[in-house]
Amino acid sequence: MTAHHQPTGFTWTPLLRTFCNELVQDGGAHTVLLYGSRANGSEDQDSDCDIAAFAPREDTARDTRVVDGVFLDVFIYPESVLLQQPATEFLKLRQSVVLVQRAQQADRFLQGLQALFAQGPPALPADEARARRSWAWKMVARMERGDAEGHYRRAWLLTSLLEDYFALRGLWYEGPKKALQWLGEHDPTVAIALKSALQPGALSESIHHAVWLVAGDPPVTSPAAPSFPPRS
Repeated sequence: MTAHHQPTGFTWTPLLRTFCNELVQDGGAHTVLLYGSRANGSEDQDSDCDIAAFAPREDTARDTRVVDGVFLDVFIYPESVLLQQPATEFLKLRQSVVLVQRAQQADRFLQGLQALFAQGPPALPADEARARRSWAWKMVARMERGDAEGHYRRAWLLTSLLEDYFALRGLWYEGPKKALQWLGEHDPTVAIALKSALQPGALSESIHHAVWLVAGDPPVTSPAAPSFPPRS
């Protein structure tokens, strides 16, 4: 096993070194990756320590606990995963920091993930895209009931809206933090609209506007169809 050249700015913390040594010495892992905010430098005091380890085992295990105020979230995968064609479920590991690896297996695995990411996600079938757009407006109508189910559907809509923005445009969705950052850089109009819609107690008009920007015009039969200016 070899340590990997760490990116500029990366710092081993005593806690991270303890986690890594425990996985190698006690868990039999030969490859350990740090991913998420602590790998890309966007962490704050509440950020998880997200680790993926690979060991000679048949199934996947997960270890979650709080150590010295840090939430540890570890997935321990079968080592065979490193030797297979990367699957989309592992794209969260893209741009990981390699802490320990065996025979450059992690390097090759991450290169494969980067190639998969560069291909883009499979395009949504046309009927699925229509269904998602219609579903968003259906949720807008149902949230107006104002009862418990309506409030649930409002929350459901707002959770799905960010993911659907990316799916409907043939882009990878990489979780809320990266998605919102990407929108701020590449589509600030939508970023501002979603920020407004996601505020606690947001007005219905704010949610309508965000849905319109993400899903487009509502079906002509939709009872929730508001009036918006023509798209440019």
